[in-house]
Amino acid sequence: MTKKPEKVVKKKAAMNKTTMRIRMYQVGFGDCFLISTPDNKTILVDCGFHSQGKGAFSGDEIAKQVISDVVATSGKARIDVVVATHRHQDHVYAFNSKEWDDVAVGEVWMPWVENPKNVAARKLWKKQREFAQQLHAALPSFGLTESDKEEAEFLLWNAGVNAAGHEPFGAWSNSGALDRLIDGFAARDRAKPRYLPEGDEFPETFDSEALPGVRTHVLGPPRDPDLIAKLDPEADGETYRALALRMAEQTQTPIAAPFGLPWQVSSTAPSAPSSLPPDHLARLKDLARTADPMFAARALDDMINSTSLVLIMQIGKARLLLPGDAEWGTWKLILEDTRAVSLLKGTTFLKVGHHGSHNATPKTLLESVLKEGVHAMISTQEGEGNYRNNIPLPALLDALSEHGVSAVRSDTPDDELPDHFVAGPDGRWIDAILPC
Repeated sequence: MTKKPEKVVKKKAAMNKTTMRIRMYQVGFGDCFLISTPDNKTILVDCGFHSQGKGAFSGDEIAKQVISDVVATSGKARIDVVVATHRHQDHVYAFNSKEWDDVAVGEVWMPWVENPKNVAARKLWKKQREFAQQLHAALPSFGLTESDKEEAEFLLWNAGVNAAGHEPFGAWSNSGALDRLIDGFAARDRAKPRYLPEGDEFPETFDSEALPGVRTHVLGPPRDPDLIAKLDPEADGETYRALALRMAEQTQTPIAAPFGLPWQVSSTAPSAPSSLPPDHLARLKDLARTADPMFAARALDDMINSTSLVLIMQIGKARLLLPGDAEWGTWKLILEDTRAVSLLKGTTFLKVGHHGSHNATPKTLLESVLKEGVHAMISTQEGEGNYRNNIPLPALLDALSEHGVSAVRSDTPDDELPDHFVAGPDGRWIDAILPC
């Protein structure tokens, strides 16, 4: 394909008082988006990447690049709002960098489950941590293959409990990034984060002094911990992976499970914890005979996705849907609420959830709620084979196109980008210049 003339790219990339810019950084398998409003306010949504899916930046490099871009936009090292959708490494890892030490922020937004003073949140994480430790201790009793055992250990580490002893980045960790978000940065207009939703209203709507003229609607995570733990759609075929599996059965083509070996971190696991009561170990050994321990490990990891913030930000006429990696418990609550669905119908931009995986974009949302003409971005990365274990899922990419959604991946070459999108130097980011 012929490369676009330089003058067209410059015209397409220019902002004015009726447009906004959404910059998707090429962080590989991770999320890092910088939103610049018409009045030069800045919103950073996540800043991380997966240990086995690194893109164009290291942790310090992506922090430096974001700070440089913020200074170019507003003239100062200040981010008006920092949004951390959830605690997974591929969304918060780069907040460990000391580059943030001299950056001021207006507000930090995090899911309510990260509030250290919230009793329900503490109970939720305690329950998750205890079960992860029990599951790790019982892994030798499950009779797993070595590859399944390694995958389970990594999933337990990525769930934030460090039960498997993985520490692929030395001193950097998910907990260090959370410390930065809760108490760090050089200065803050609002001393503590907004833990969203702040109340029981659903959807919750608020205006922030840090973002004049911007209205934010909070659609997730649920305040009910039981919904956060609800991972599987009740409706048959609600996920695009179900569609892909049916097609695979018809063509007798195997479908690899997402997050398999290409995503694992090589590490030697320590010996199992010895402080677990014997009855816990016995219960888990019983579980091995009646259930799938790999499902249990994946469920622990997926539960954190279900703590993701789901936001709709109204910026002029633009409606940005930012769902993090939200899974079915959150989407079930949203799609059953008429006001929430009404808000979704006004979407003009979609950040595709979970890097285009099977479990974060309900078919109902795409096929029955969103209108044609939506622009979308997918932060993802090619890996071994045509798709890295079906991330992004081909069936989802096809469905986006079929339903009139103009979607670009973070690794899309500049000469393949549709209107309103332009790549940065060496493909290090892609900008969406959208009307608002």
